[in-house]
Order: sequence, then C-alpha cells, then structure tokens
Amino acid sequence: MKIKKYLLYLLILIVAGAIAVSIFYTLRDRDDDAVATASQTDTENDQEANENKDNEAIADDNNGNAEDMTEEDVEDIENYYTSTSGEFNNYGFICPEGWTLEESTGGSRIVLTNTEADSSSAETMMIMVEKIDSFQSADEPEGIVEGYITLSEEDPIGGEPIVKKSIKIDQFNTEITGYVYKSGFSRKSDEDSGDDGQETEDEIYTDEIDMLTYLSDGDYIYIMKYMSSGIDIAPAQDTFTGFLSTFSFESGISQTRKEDGSSSTNILILGVDSGMGRDWGRSSARSDINMILHINLETHQSTIVTVPRDLWVPITGHSEGKINGAYTMGGPELAVETFENFSGLEIDNYIITDFDGFIPLIDFLGGVTVEVNEDLADGFSGSYLSKGVHHLNGEQALALCRNRHRSGDGTTPGGAWAREREAAKVIKALYEQKTTLEKIIALPAFGNFLLKYTWTDLDFIDILKLLPVLGNIDPNDMDIRGVPSYSQMIGKASAVVHYEEETKQLFEEIADQ
Repeated sequence: MKIKKYLLYLLILIVAGAIAVSIFYTLRDRDDDAVATASQTDTENDQEANENKDNEAIADDNNGNAEDMTEEDVEDIENYYTSTSGEFNNYGFICPEGWTLEESTGGSRIVLTNTEADSSSAETMMIMVEKIDSFQSADEPEGIVEGYITLSEEDPIGGEPIVKKSIKIDQFNTEITGYVYKSGFSRKSDEDSGDDGQETEDEIYTDEIDMLTYLSDGDYIYIMKYMSSGIDIAPAQDTFTGFLSTFSFESGISQTRKEDGSSSTNILILGVDSGMGRDWGRSSARSDINMILHINLETHQSTIVTVPRDLWVPITGHSEGKINGAYTMGGPELAVETFENFSGLEIDNYIITDFDGFIPLIDFLGGVTVEVNEDLADGFSGSYLSKGVHHLNGEQALALCRNRHRSGDGTTPGGAWAREREAAKVIKALYEQKTTLEKIIALPAFGNFLLKYTWTDLDFIDILKLLPVLGNIDPNDMDIRGVPSYSQMIGKASAVVHYEEETKQLFEEIADQ
C-alpha cells in the first residue's frame, strides 16, 4: 500500500511539473510576442506622432480629440456640445474654454465667441449647415471654396492668401484655406501708428484673418469659418485647427455645454440728403430716411420701424423741431440721442449713407428685386415704375426710396409714409436675395464696401456679433412697422405728430421681442 501511494504521489508530481513547464513556455512565448508587437506599435505610433505633431499638440490643449474618447471618459468631458437636428447628420465638439456659444435650429447655426480676448483683438468661429442646393453660386461643394478664394482676391478685400493646411476632421480629409486682409473696422492704437498723418493702410489698420473649411455629408454641407482681428496667423490657425480636432459626427457623447443667452440690439439707419452734386456736404445734410432696426440676438426676430422725417420731437440743446434736423444740428451723436429719447430704445450702433453711397452699395449687391404695389410716375425723384415686380439698379432703387409724390398702396398713407415704407422694403429685399452662406462668406467684401460708402460706429467685434444673427433671420419674420402719426401744421411748419399711447405701445412691444 505504501508503494502504491508513493507511485500515486510521484505521478501527481510529474503531471503538475509538466503543466507548470507548459505554462512557463506559453507565457514566455506570449511575452516575446507582446514585446515585439509593442515595439512595432511604438514605432508606428512614433511615426504617426511625428507626422501629426502640430495637430496632436493642439488637440491636447483642447482636452483631446472627441473621436478618441472612451465610454469611461464621457462623463468627464466638459464643454461638449451636440446638435439635435432631425434633418442632417448630428455632430458634436468641445467648446473652447472662455468662449460663448450660441445656437439655432438644433445646431444648423453655431457661433462661438472668445470672451477672453484682450481689447485689441477679437475672435469668432461659426458652423453653418445648409443643403448643398441652397447655395446658389455653386452647384458643387468645391465651388464654395473657389468662390471664397476669388472673392478674397478682388476689390474691396484685396487679401493675401494663407498657405492651405491639410487636416482630418472626424474621418474626412479636408483643407483649411483663408486670407489676411484690412477691413477698416479695426484701427491700431495711437501708439502703434504714426501721428504725422502720412500713415499707410498697413500702419493704420489691424490685420484681419478669415479662414474656411467644409465637409459634405449627403445632401448637406457643413461650413466651418474662423474670423479674427489683431491676432497673428499661427495662433489663429492653432485655435481653428484645435477646435476642428474635436469635431465628430454621431459621437454618442452626452452634451455638457448649453448655449449662452443673448440679448437684443438696435441699429439706427439714416439716409441723408447729401451727394449727387448738391451744394451741401454730409455734415449739413438732413436725414430724409429714418429707420430703427431691432434684432433679438437669441430668437432672431427682427423689426424695422420707419420714422417720419418731419416728426415733431424735442431735440436736446435745441427747441422742438423735425426729427430729421437732429443730424444737421449735432451729427450722429445728437441724432442717436434724439431717437433714443423718442423711442425709449437704446441705440447700440448707427449706419448712415447718402445718395452717393446708396447707389454703388445697391449695385455692389447686384441690384435689388422689389414688388411695387402702385403705378409710379414722379419727375422729382425720377421714379417711373408700373405696378408689379422689378429688379432695380442703384439709381432706380434710390429714385424709388425718394419718391413721396404717391397715393400709397393701401397698406400705408401716401406721400412720405409710403416712401418710408418703400425704403424699408428695399432693405428687406436686399436681405432676402442673398442666401445665408453667401452673406457670411462675403462678409469681408461687404464690410469693406459698407465702410467705403457709409459712415458707422460699428467695429469688427460688432460685425462678428451681428453677422451670424443676420444670417439666421427669416425674411418672412421681418416686420416693417411705422410710427402711428398724422400730419399737422405747427406754426408755419408742415410737421408730423405721433399718437403718444399707440407709439409707446409699439416700442414696448419691440423692446419685449
């Protein structure tokens, strides 16, 4: 029995030893394979890291690429936004720290603004999702970039191209293109420019940077745009590529970044009666066309309020008089103060033009298509139009806006009331005939042209704030309202007097939009 037990124990030891040896060699071979695999992987990773050195560094600064994030990381992602559209393929990205985020229509429009930029600089980025066939100037997505580059090379931009940069956004290979230009909106500080009055444009104005890229997915195109003022090319590219490195489709990552609230803005638009060879200049002109454009920056509701030029109001520092005389007496500053006192609205900015500015501005925009609801034949303004739809050049549009010898079309009284409403219709029609993408892509050209033929207190930051909002306004939701008023002789002056209660209610409604 003892021998049998001994043999049994010996057999167990032999089997256990064989198993141990087998396990040892298996683990050794696996370790060798793992080392070899790890070595090969490290080599490949080193090569990839060298090839993508810049983009990886940028992505690290922006908390990593959203595409590489695992389920365990999802709850820890800060500032992550996801679109919620039921039409296009939804996307997500990380909003840079210190930037505000505004969205509309489930992410069809995104505006990011750097709130930590210093007083001498400004930055914004936009995402716009559109059906490809809605972009009228190009049948193919490539045409958007071609049109963008062509526009940048021509007057009034005259930009210098930035070297194209190849990048990968999600699984798509694409390019960033752009240019540097002078907009005229941003002047250098006095210490940065000379004081001898002989400065060149380069010495007076800050560099603006405009960059663009896009992705196409099915019937939709995703345009990403960057605009800045007072920032060098390298950091601008780093910011833009870093942001794009976090962009991905259907990432499945939960949204942790909500949009920021926004307010409203009021812009005073004046058309003064100087130019066209008249003896007086801009400083002595009267404002024949007076409009307040109210825009809710969050809901994108907008209203144009037309104000009669002969409206009788108090003018600070002067006696009561017609509202169109405020500009003559004290320039834009007194005009703004007078319209604020009358309406109760705070005027944020003004845009003023005259006959010499209005005509080329309309022509630059390709004319304007408007519907005229009555036959017009006025020798004073030169407006001869039959009832119906007309496409007008700058000179014809100006004649239409100046024509006050008319009966009215039933929606408003005749005379000056009809003229003021016609001018508002022209502004609205100009907005309608350009698609959102065309408005946004052509901003630098339009901004420079605007400055050439108008005078305004809008600066680059104001433009960046307004541009995406203007692109989101539905023309069908843009109301045209008039001040409730009637004609009355005041002394020897033929004036217009407003109904106080109705006017108060009008501007309260607008303020509450």
